[in-house]
Amino acid sequence: MTARSEERPGNDLDEVRLADIRAATMLRESAPVSFDPSIEIALAEAAAEMKVARSDVIRLVLQEWLAIRQKALLK
Repeated sequence: MTARSEERPGNDLDEVRLADIRAATMLRESAPVSFDPSIEIALAEAAAEMKVARSDVIRLVLQEWLAIRQKALLK
């Protein structure tokens, strides 16, 4: 345990949220993301089916993942 965590007990959730915000910021500021060919095909198919851009599918998936993760952390 670090001195910082001892000063503020129960801040694990805050640190996880901060890590999520940092990760989201890095993703937002990153260059286009490329995946394995099978993932790219699935993304293209999902985007076509939903009639949205590939980036919108990625954004929706990340939003869902973060929402599920947040719910799990709040339990």
